Amino acid sequence: MRETIGEDAFGIVQVALHLCIGWPAYILWGATGGPKYGATNHFWPYAPFNNGEAELFPDSQKLKVLISDLGIFVMFAILHYSAKASSWTSVFLIYGLPYLFVNMWLVLYTWLQHTDVDVPHFDSKEFTWAKGAFHTIDRPYSPLINFLHHNIGSTHVAHHVNSSIPHYHAKEVTNLLRNKYPDLCLYDPTPIVEATFRIATNCVSVKKIPEKDGMYVFDLKKAKTN
Repeated sequence: MRETIGEDAFGIVQVALHLCIGWPAYILWGATGGPKYGATNHFWPYAPFNNGEAELFPDSQKLKVLISDLGIFVMFAILHYSAKASSWTSVFLIYGLPYLFVNMWLVLYTWLQHTDVDVPHFDSKEFTWAKGAFHTIDRPYSPLINFLHHNIGSTHVAHHVNSSIPHYHAKEVTNLLRNKYPDLCLYDPTPIVEATFRIATNCVSVKKIPEKDGMYVFDLKKAKTN
């Protein structure tokens, strides 16, 4: 596809697909969720979904998923009633667009905090909790974005090291981690838009490193030639 439409167009398509349908695709059939759980659906925790090596929803949670579905049906009924009372255009502008924006922002955060051209992947034998925690990336979001989102994008490594840390201590803990483990805490100063396009363009497929069993990196040469 890259060879057909060009690198820039490919990056734009990747960004559009991730931000516009990435979250619904994950919720509905587990896209990018990895092979461990197989095909999954967050609204129906039974066959034909929930068919991987491990169950996304154990038995203790399946009833809770169905109860949650009832809440979703109620919300759909409210939206339908609102549309009849006003119009579907009004509902889309007031509810639909903000909802889509939240989805886009959620995917963007997740994508940027866990992916970049030099961040490796590990198989089940090589992966450890520490590797997972420290192979996430802090990024330079604006002061307004940090304020609105409690610094989650700029202090993401600390969040993975201990997710129970209150957001109002995240900057303090981030500074401690960077001072204590300067070689382990990843920070990329690249502006967000530029970093997004770099990741969309290059982080497509991985290759195994022969001298490091169980470790994979993004195949940048293949990304440039495909």
